[in-house]
Amino acid sequence: MRKNIISILFLLIITIINAQNDTLDSLPPHPELPNSKYAVYKYEPSLQTDILTYQYWNLWDFDNDGIKDCLSFTSNGGAHAYYHLKILLSSKKKWIVYPTFQVDMPFLNTEDITDEITQFSVYDFDNDGIDEIYLNIDNPFGTIPKKLKEEGLTSKRMLIEFENKQLIIKNFK
Repeated sequence: MRKNIISILFLLIITIINAQNDTLDSLPPHPELPNSKYAVYKYEPSLQTDILTYQYWNLWDFDNDGIKDCLSFTSNGGAHAYYHLKILLSSKKKWIVYPTFQVDMPFLNTEDITDEITQFSVYDFDNDGIDEIYLNIDNPFGTIPKKLKEEGLTSKRMLIEFENKQLIIKNFK
């Protein structure tokens, strides 16, 4: 009797182990990241892990100096990540960081479509020959800094453009 119980337990354990054994061949394929050609994992020392960054580098000339600029969205490293905006203008040579301008889908929309779900687009919205950045930070983590509110920014749907040798942030109309 004892031998039968041990045999049954052994078979039960083997069945349970095999039921939990997934092989790489049986797993579904990993989904490709949207805009994957711009997605880069970078090591973040403070978090001690790699975090996803979307690097849209050398695509547009926001300051109209004839040299392409860099635009980046850096993840907060969370399980549901939000990304803050950073811009490097060739004329300024230093990153301009907008830590409160956060989106959860920093995927480039290449048309002038700016509906409620579009979070990021680059287009010449005012037809002046220079591209502007449309940003929609209407989410729980996107906020407008007090200084910009005092300057008249009231909408979480905004346009960032280069005027008078600096980046200006305006309400999107």
